[in-house]
Amino acid sequence: MATVLAYKTSLLLLLALSGGSVAGMTYYYQGQTANMNNEVSNLGNGITSSNGQIANLTSQISKLKAEIASLNQSLQSLPQVNEVPRNVVIRVEWVNTFNSDQDRFYPEYITVVQGDNLSLVFISNDTSDAHTFTISLSFRGLPPAAAFQLNNSWTGLSSGPFLTPTNTNFTGRPTGCTDQNGNSVTCSTQKANSGTGSTGDCNNTAPIQPPCDLWSTGALGIVTVPGVYKFFDFYHQKIGMYGWLIVLPNKGYTAG
Repeated sequence: MATVLAYKTSLLLLLALSGGSVAGMTYYYQGQTANMNNEVSNLGNGITSSNGQIANLTSQISKLKAEIASLNQSLQSLPQVNEVPRNVVIRVEWVNTFNSDQDRFYPEYITVVQGDNLSLVFISNDTSDAHTFTISLSFRGLPPAAAFQLNNSWTGLSSGPFLTPTNTNFTGRPTGCTDQNGNSVTCSTQKANSGTGSTGDCNNTAPIQPPCDLWSTGALGIVTVPGVYKFFDFYHQKIGMYGWLIVLPNKGYTAG
């Protein structure tokens, strides 16, 4: 309504200034028509841009649906077992003795069945860098952001060359550990008596680096969701220090 009144007011003003001539009115009308055409053109461009964004979102949704379908197919292809769930203690070690001569987990593949109650022992004897065992707790039905983590770091070890800033040496005991529910806990990391003793510092700057044998333990809890889950080292994932936890569907498991 305000636009119409403004338009009428402009017409009356133009008539007054032009002496009511048709030529003056025609000039004004042509100007208004050009402005309206520009607005229509801009609106059309906006609609085209919006359609492009909608098409892009639709494409992303289609890709996600395809990934979900592929994941569901993979889960269905896992062999189903019929076993009584057990308490399972898993021992995982840091190694660099494979052909790549790079940091790796051993074993890289861990297979359990749905309903197993898992505990983990993580061992490393790297004299230079720290290592973690980190895994999303999706296999327990928790959000993907919830993670379990053990941290084998120590004073005198480094974060390694793959984080920014690189090769930062630690000056205290390990932190950042989380439990089977993703909650922060005090790290259980311990050091063996070899080298500088159970309470001594490691020293990756020494000409001959002393042994730095570390281990940590934690409860992963009961695995309830079949699937394949990646575990990794926070400090060295970029060079391939990761592995897979395989949880087989189990007819013998009954949700509590």
